[in-house]
Amino acid sequence: MNKVFILGCLALVFSCTPQEEAKVVASLSESQMIDALVQVHLLESAAQLNMLEGIRSDSLTLGNYYAGLFENKSFSLDEFKTSFTFYAENPIVMEALLDSVLTRIQMME
Repeated sequence: MNKVFILGCLALVFSCTPQEEAKVVASLSESQMIDALVQVHLLESAAQLNMLEGIRSDSLTLGNYYAGLFENKSFSLDEFKTSFTFYAENPIVMEALLDSVLTRIQMME
């Protein structure tokens, strides 16, 4: 009976301890993230303005264009998404990144 009680208490203690959440880590540097965000912004703007041929057809979607956008980069779309999540959880850093993106786009005009 004592062993069952002790095992039950141990199970209760270990089940109630807080679990460490997996921390998202950015695999892209801030400069890489700015470059990627500029490219994503331009891609989405072109799609919004219907400038991309075939974007409305069943054979091509914006996802296809995203895949092509990251083909020649030193990082993948998944790494971009993970880094985006990381920076989005840090609003001060994300705001600075977006300010840099806006500045770079304005310089293109």
